[in-house]
Amino acid sequence: MREIRTEIQILSKPNKVWETLTNLPAWSDWNPVVNKIEGKLETGSELFITMAGKNGNDGKSYKSVVTEFEEEKRLSFIGIMMAKFMFSAERIIELEDLEEGTLFTQREIYKGLLVSLFWKKLNEQAVRMLNSMNKALKKRVEG
Repeated sequence: MREIRTEIQILSKPNKVWETLTNLPAWSDWNPVVNKIEGKLETGSELFITMAGKNGNDGKSYKSVVTEFEEEKRLSFIGIMMAKFMFSAERIIELEDLEEGTLFTQREIYKGLLVSLFWKKLNEQAVRMLNSMNKALKKRVEG
């Protein structure tokens, strides 16, 4: 198992961050990483995600399953490639209420036999991707 973690402080309360985060059809308006995300945000539901490719065109698409949904606090979903023992990636999004806004944390937990083979590339690309999403969410919420 390997984990990547990023965080950013957003100068707005968790309910405002959560409202933006859970408006899936609007992700393409602010998120530089995802062109489209569809599905229901409830435990056990499937999400269909199309990543942004080069020049903003559609990139890879994949399916994830929502593993946890706790209103204004936590959202997680997992994508499995090939078979779970080969490669899985779970995204965990957490919101912590602070005096001056929200601590927005994203973690990705990678499991499976192929993780060590691709770790260097995964680590570089995922950190860049998560940080760009964090900054875009902050900009969107703070205005």
